[in-house]
Amino acid sequence: MRKRLNPLAAGTAAALLAGCAVGGPSAQQPIAESLNVHTYPLGAYSSKRLSVLPRARLAHGSASYAVKRDSRLVYVSNLGAGAIDVFYQRGKDQQPIATITNGILGPGGLTTDRKGNLYVADEGEISGKWTVQVYAPDATSPTKSYTTDLSSPTDTAVAKDGTIYIANFNGDSNGWVAVYPKGKVSKEYRLSDFGGGAPLSVALDSKQNLYVMYDVNGGSAVNEYKPRAKTGTDLNLVFSSGGGIQVDAAGDILVAQQLDPSEILIFPPGKTEPSQTISMPGGGEPFNFALNFGSRALFVGEYQEANQVDRFAYPSTKFKYVIANGFENPSGVATAPYEF
Repeated sequence: MRKRLNPLAAGTAAALLAGCAVGGPSAQQPIAESLNVHTYPLGAYSSKRLSVLPRARLAHGSASYAVKRDSRLVYVSNLGAGAIDVFYQRGKDQQPIATITNGILGPGGLTTDRKGNLYVADEGEISGKWTVQVYAPDATSPTKSYTTDLSSPTDTAVAKDGTIYIANFNGDSNGWVAVYPKGKVSKEYRLSDFGGGAPLSVALDSKQNLYVMYDVNGGSAVNEYKPRAKTGTDLNLVFSSGGGIQVDAAGDILVAQQLDPSEILIFPPGKTEPSQTISMPGGGEPFNFALNFGSRALFVGEYQEANQVDRFAYPSTKFKYVIANGFENPSGVATAPYEF
């Protein structure tokens, strides 16, 4: 099996997250017994459990999330700390303006929807269930939890009509994408047509086509699904050691290649070879990443030794600066407002 996220297991850290995240099921927001959507009261950011963060960041980080509604934000999964850190999109070497720990065990892939809600694919079982948590803007506690038909969820994408797509890595074997049409869990169905592949990351383009990055047969692949389609098309993109996927406003497909070499690859529409590559300034392995609204900036989490999040100009791909560092493995990145 090829090397991924060393020293953790191949694919994602899904099987080991409960051991490296801070706290445990007893420390989390209680999850209701129903397998459908669970709704919680709204909360506000507080200083509770800030001790999960490295000490160097405690003295400077603010527990307040009182930012303007038009603020441009970056959310980062701080895997080893069992937390989501919140930053502004502009600014070098920032401390977090807020930190979410309530309802978090092993945060992985992140996304936001058009209303600014944050979705966290939690790769640790909370109260014995795999969970995707949803946080309303400014909320520190989950306002919704999705648990239906999930198995080691690693990433989420939300379409303009509210359809939710959740990648289920399923222990690196025979995974699927759980689809909640227009957010209706009662109508859930699977995308599982890739012949034993394990979905790792999902993304939507401006036309709401879905792109699924798979681990399959010791390699990586990307399938494209038209809206409401239950079977996809292998795009035959040439890359390996996939760690994340996004699509820009022009329809270019961006994938994180973690190893050999570690870089972001950019594939123009209809092409199987990348036209551009982006090297990692910190020498780490790129894992999840995100484009901001209008695809004007790219934010990349560097896993392993670097443990930082970089800002690049886009589409020029010029490295600008490190927005924050000192993470314990940044395993997810999302921006607000929504990309498209």
